[in-house]
Amino acid sequence: MKRLFPAAFGLLLTALSGANALAQTTPSAAAVAPLPLPVHAIRTIDPADADFTDLEFLRQEIGGARVVMLGEPTHGEGNVTEAKIRLIRFLKERLGFTTVAFESGFYELNRAQQELEKGASAAEALDNSVFPVWTGTQEFQQLLPLLGPGGLKVAGFDGQLSGAYQEELLEELQDFLKPEKGADGIAYDYLEECVSMMGEHFIFPPANSLTIFNLQIGKARKLLEKVAAGPDAKRRARAAFWLQNLRSLQAMARDYATNDPAAKDSAEFKASDNNSRDAQMADNLLWYLRQHPQEKVVCWAALPHVANQVEALADAEIQTFRPMGRAVKSALGEDAVYVLGTLSGGGEYGFGPWGQHRPVPVPAAGSLEAALLAQGQPYSFISLKHTAAGKQLTTYAFEYKPFAGLWSQVVDGFLFLRSVNPPHPRVTLASAVEKDAAPADTLATARFGGRINPAMKPVVGKTSGAALMLSGVILDRKTGQPVPFATVAVPARSAGTVSDAQGRFRLEARRGELVQVSSIGYEPATLAAAAGAAATVRLVPAAFALSNVRVSAQSQDPKRIMKKVIKAAAANYEQQDYTQQLYAHRRVTGFDTLRHEVEYTAQEWTPAGYHHWAGGFLFLEKQPMIRVQEKQVATGTDNPDAYREAGYGFAGGFDPVRVLPLFKTKTMGKFRLQLDSIEQRGNETYYVISFAAKRASPRAVGYHFISGYSGKLYIRQQDYAVVRYESLMQHDTMQVNAIARKYSGRNNSFSRIFPAVFNDHRATQIVTYQQGDNGRYYAATSIARTLKVGHVLGRQPFYIQQTCDAAYSPPTVISAAEVPDRKAQPELHGGGIGIYQLPKVPYHPEFWQTYQRPMPAELAPALEVTK
Repeated sequence: MKRLFPAAFGLLLTALSGANALAQTTPSAAAVAPLPLPVHAIRTIDPADADFTDLEFLRQEIGGARVVMLGEPTHGEGNVTEAKIRLIRFLKERLGFTTVAFESGFYELNRAQQELEKGASAAEALDNSVFPVWTGTQEFQQLLPLLGPGGLKVAGFDGQLSGAYQEELLEELQDFLKPEKGADGIAYDYLEECVSMMGEHFIFPPANSLTIFNLQIGKARKLLEKVAAGPDAKRRARAAFWLQNLRSLQAMARDYATNDPAAKDSAEFKASDNNSRDAQMADNLLWYLRQHPQEKVVCWAALPHVANQVEALADAEIQTFRPMGRAVKSALGEDAVYVLGTLSGGGEYGFGPWGQHRPVPVPAAGSLEAALLAQGQPYSFISLKHTAAGKQLTTYAFEYKPFAGLWSQVVDGFLFLRSVNPPHPRVTLASAVEKDAAPADTLATARFGGRINPAMKPVVGKTSGAALMLSGVILDRKTGQPVPFATVAVPARSAGTVSDAQGRFRLEARRGELVQVSSIGYEPATLAAAAGAAATVRLVPAAFALSNVRVSAQSQDPKRIMKKVIKAAAANYEQQDYTQQLYAHRRVTGFDTLRHEVEYTAQEWTPAGYHHWAGGFLFLEKQPMIRVQEKQVATGTDNPDAYREAGYGFAGGFDPVRVLPLFKTKTMGKFRLQLDSIEQRGNETYYVISFAAKRASPRAVGYHFISGYSGKLYIRQQDYAVVRYESLMQHDTMQVNAIARKYSGRNNSFSRIFPAVFNDHRATQIVTYQQGDNGRYYAATSIARTLKVGHVLGRQPFYIQQTCDAAYSPPTVISAAEVPDRKAQPELHGGGIGIYQLPKVPYHPEFWQTYQRPMPAELAPALEVTK
């Protein structure tokens, strides 16, 4: 199943979970005209300006506070980010503040600090830990030079998981507890199912039990408490962190399971729905302050979260909200915490590249913003703590909605900006470098000549023989039973049909043409079209089960072989940035009818840092980029929704050796491995190894909603290169169905993304690798099939088969600057391997009249397992 698109939750939960609720309110009293209040003029908000003369008044204003809360109206103001960075620089250089704590993951920022201490760049550490609503902006980059050894430390206080470091959370916990007796009794894979769902989708998996989750967490806590009382000071300190981290995870799991904030729309979400999260954020921050008594901390967050006594505002709903700022002030003392918010009198705000820009409302007469605008200064500061205590004010400080009340009990001071603007998308090196303006077809011809592409150098194919009507029946070779709804295709000219429920088919072909027959769960078969009697095609079931097989060399250890495969991967497969030409052919059948069919050519760029098929956490890691060049729709439509399908070979992952956990040292142990045979092919020897995930968790498989994952590898003995990969994935219909039923009928993201329940949903993929001229292997062909049986809730049933066949040219190494930047050219994003570009690509019939499609390749080397 498709993973939830993260932006919905980035805005709902990580950006303004509180303010979304607050936005529904209006003040219960008319705007109260503030008395004339003294203000401090601020000369600039430029973070690079080190002349802090205009900020010196803050020494007295903040006083001896150990914690300064820097709040923002929303997370959509770029120049507010700049202003906050200048304030942080002042607090660091003039008042001795030592740490920046973010409204981001407690675990991830702890890991980020560790990585900074080891020498990692601030950009790398924060990209993997802080929510992208900040790190994805150009303005935020100006904070990075202030962080790291010799600069500010970093911490996180959010119970929500926020970055790619979360993927190693349970692995690190498992490694830490490994020396302790009883650690092997913890069901880490079960915990991982829950934690990964919480991190990626901000829900607790409906098919899992909160009781079992807490039971397993309890086992870990018991061992951690033992370590925390032990003699090793270093392990005691780390155990204390883990105890707090597990407390935080349990709080979020309980909130997701019982309150389910992610599923609530703006009408359902109330201010008090934030209370559980805010309570845990306060608990995490207070823990950090206790563990690090010498640290002075600046908190970076949305103002509603760091506010103090919001019950002082004249609004019934907001009075039920208990922000973290209130709890922290209560625990540390009124003067130990200073809450600083930001106001604006105009401009626009919005989430940069993630959302629409909206105008800041014109402040009503009598509001604090109106009074500050009247003074005419671009930037100014007003103290409520020292000059407006007990005064009734109206401001737009919470998501630009007016609230009246005793604001001095809510915020200590405001920085005013006459106008705000949305943040700018982060600029990377690749997007900053001016690229060659040559069109895609020129580049393709120069680089690929006529090798596989012939996308830009068409080759006239051979003339086929006379037309004939090919008919026959497709049977299971093992059982002799018909194979229903199998695909019968002539790939060379994008023609085909589907067998009926009894496995029978009829197809117009030409004498000598190669016809490919395939079906989910079977090895594909190829035959030459010829006149005569009806053909009987016997498909061999894909042998994915790990049965006991006598092998020709009992002494060979499959784990040892796989370790050598992983070790040799850097030498065997291209590690640099490269580009290739792609030919893809997709088909969709419903029951026994071919509904949609399309083929297309494209240029694809693969960055050196691509290691996760979907781009990792929230799709933020490097991913391939693609430009579709030519298309031809044979049947149906080019609507991307018709061809969309999650999983390897469809949404990505044509190169399993590069992206799958099976080929990584840390996760290889999550698989059962068996050496089926050792095959001799000429002078070459090949190992045939079967694999099956012990538990198809996201850590083992690479993504969610998989209940079974198994397959087979063909490995060349000479260099330990995988030359063929076969897999069968069983999607987790129980988990998907539970989500679909839970949210059915509710107008939210979950009900739209999970509209159906499944009786069956599985996919197979076969990938072959070829050796290029430089000796390195590349994924040359991929054949992927999926079967989906079920029904949309409240509607008719479906029986759908989808295919995605792909062929790649040998890669050409390029510079990093030649890889299109995802933010600068989002239309080239490789999601779905090009299907989202199809509607915009024109059809050129003359191209397809001469284009020679890649023939169904013999999956090299052609190996048969000998039992």
